[in-house]
Amino acid sequence: MKRLILAITFLTRLPIPIPKNITDRDMGSSTPFFPLVGIIIGFMLVGVDRLFSIIFPPIVVNAIIFVSLIIITGGLHLDGLMDTCDGIFSGKDRERILEIMRDSRVGAFGVLGAIVIVVLKLSLLNVLPEGNRYNALLIFPMLARWAMVLGVTMFPYARKTPGLGVSFTDYAKKSYIIWSILPVFIVSIPLLSWLSFPIIIFMGFVAWLLGKWFSNKIGGLTGDTYGAICEITEVFALMIMCLLYTGGK
Repeated sequence: MKRLILAITFLTRLPIPIPKNITDRDMGSSTPFFPLVGIIIGFMLVGVDRLFSIIFPPIVVNAIIFVSLIIITGGLHLDGLMDTCDGIFSGKDRERILEIMRDSRVGAFGVLGAIVIVVLKLSLLNVLPEGNRYNALLIFPMLARWAMVLGVTMFPYARKTPGLGVSFTDYAKKSYIIWSILPVFIVSIPLLSWLSFPIIIFMGFVAWLLGKWFSNKIGGLTGDTYGAICEITEVFALMIMCLLYTGGK
């Protein structure tokens, strides 16, 4: 339970008591619980959808869902995406990229990256069929947090000095990939049937490609790139849900 609580407090801003005497090992061992946090977020988004659908039209409800996701996570992942875009697209060398990513100020590439994510998520939410919305809202946050587990466990930490993600990377085990995928299957199989398998494999491939690309740029991953992986794979997961439920129309 302690590790699940740590995962919740790291990935969200939900007001729950933080355990005492937390070590870096405790933080690292919370990694396989990331998809469970995604499931919790998904249920919260379903609740938001059901509540506000009584009052507002779908386009407004989707905007509220998007804002709710930012509030629930504290904008942590979106902030990581913006920092990553500023660094990766700066055209600088590895050390300078890492310096830019650590800078609290947001540059033009970060703003553009955030705009792209906002536009894509809102567009995809708006085309989700009414009868399949709940499935998509449950699944996409979960798949994105599982993608984060892959990033943490499969790639080294990029910085020589301590950072937000080092506690996870130092104590992450490859076996966490297996443990973390169990709740993904438990939730997705009843909702997606046999399609769960190719979808999860595809999402894992996307996460690996992103991790590989970032690693080629900066020699590993950081807390910011974990956030970027989460945001980008959320978009891919929503795209898959839309293709599945609309046939691409």
